Amino acid sequence: MLKVIGVSFIVYAAEPHDADLLANIRVQAMRESLEALGRFDPERARERFLKSFACEDTFKLVSGQQILGFYVLRDRPDHIWLDHLYVHPSAQGTGIGAAVIARIKAHAVSNGKPIRLGALKQSKANAFYQRHGFQRTHSEDFDNYYELSLESIEPSTPVFILKRAEPEDIEQLANLRHEAMKDEWAANGLTDYAHARRHFFEDYKPEATLKIALDGELLGFTAVHEYQDYIHLDMIYLHPKAQGQGIGAQIVANIKQHAVQVGKPIRLGALRVSNSNKFYQAQGFNFTHNVEFNNYYQFTPEPVFQFETAAPENFEELQHIRYTAMKESAEANGLFQHDKASEIFLSEYVPEKTRKILRNGKTIGFYVVLNHPDHLYLDMFYLLPAAQGLGIGSKILQQIKDQADEQNKPIRLDALRISRANAFYQHHGFHLTHSEGVNNYYEYAPECSLEVSEA
Repeated sequence: MLKVIGVSFIVYAAEPHDADLLANIRVQAMRESLEALGRFDPERARERFLKSFACEDTFKLVSGQQILGFYVLRDRPDHIWLDHLYVHPSAQGTGIGAAVIARIKAHAVSNGKPIRLGALKQSKANAFYQRHGFQRTHSEDFDNYYELSLESIEPSTPVFILKRAEPEDIEQLANLRHEAMKDEWAANGLTDYAHARRHFFEDYKPEATLKIALDGELLGFTAVHEYQDYIHLDMIYLHPKAQGQGIGAQIVANIKQHAVQVGKPIRLGALRVSNSNKFYQAQGFNFTHNVEFNNYYQFTPEPVFQFETAAPENFEELQHIRYTAMKESAEANGLFQHDKASEIFLSEYVPEKTRKILRNGKTIGFYVVLNHPDHLYLDMFYLLPAAQGLGIGSKILQQIKDQADEQNKPIRLDALRISRANAFYQHHGFHLTHSEGVNNYYEYAPECSLEVSEA
């Protein structure tokens, strides 16, 4: 998996069902350049791509389960033709294109052929390819054409791809599994290799299995099953000669990214006497239990959420969240009157200062921070009950504390006296300053202030 300015991705061989999605990415990525030429026709762009689509030449750039872009390489007798390289607009400017070019250069050296390509004359792609060493050879009506000679490419290590397994791969995969595992099976006293082979044949599901290949050579394979509540990393095997090169870590990192995106833990098992125990622990997996010859592990992803500035029309939605989040505490303090609370919220609601908290596209809470000259005031902070206890509140509060540290301002807030919020804020370094009526008042001192006072 290649890492580029905060974005990690891994390369998959395309499958027939990817065609429409990749065509859409092409249209979105080409729009600006085609509009500059006055030639933007999304349907024609889709049709041209779909007409020439070939899985064996097409490679997806995948982060977790998100397709960030793709490229197409056509193998010609005397050169490699880079037919397409598109990155979704949301992922452009992150260095993905440069990482893909590095991969293609390694492929070219491995195959002993130069790279050629064409780019629209009005496209920013021209400058991109020139930065990466491509020399313009000629131009036609709408396109410039480029070549990168073998002599100008610095040698580098080719990178593997993942490719969906086929039913007929079962014998080859079983043989590789045996080579990868025979020593560890023996170390655990499991020497009935024929039984292990039969077991693999019974469990083999090509639709859930990905081959790990490099320039056509099989290096290993992995199988992952996704269930309603968790992801099961069923197996990951590498031929002994491919071990120790970071391939397994890259694949596991991508599965973890998938887990983060869908908000599900990953579970797996490993033989008790196996180097894989240290490997999975190093990748952030925690031991949960053991049964017979196996240890079991789990990776629990941190919650993923986004922010969005509220709009006036969000009032009813946010009022419902506030009501739902506060109901238990307000009633415990003997002061919940829904109509009055709604009126107060309406009088205080300032959309442009209100940040909605979204998870999987749904609003799960909101907060308001007022930036005063001498302090930050956390005026509101509400999460739906279903979103509480997942670490979301802690992460958001830490971001607000980071803001306070940067500005060297304390954070102040209030919480109902009978409320679990008191323990939450105290746990995060807020100190009770005083109480009035039904409210407790707290303050957090920024890190730089603490350092000064200690000095």
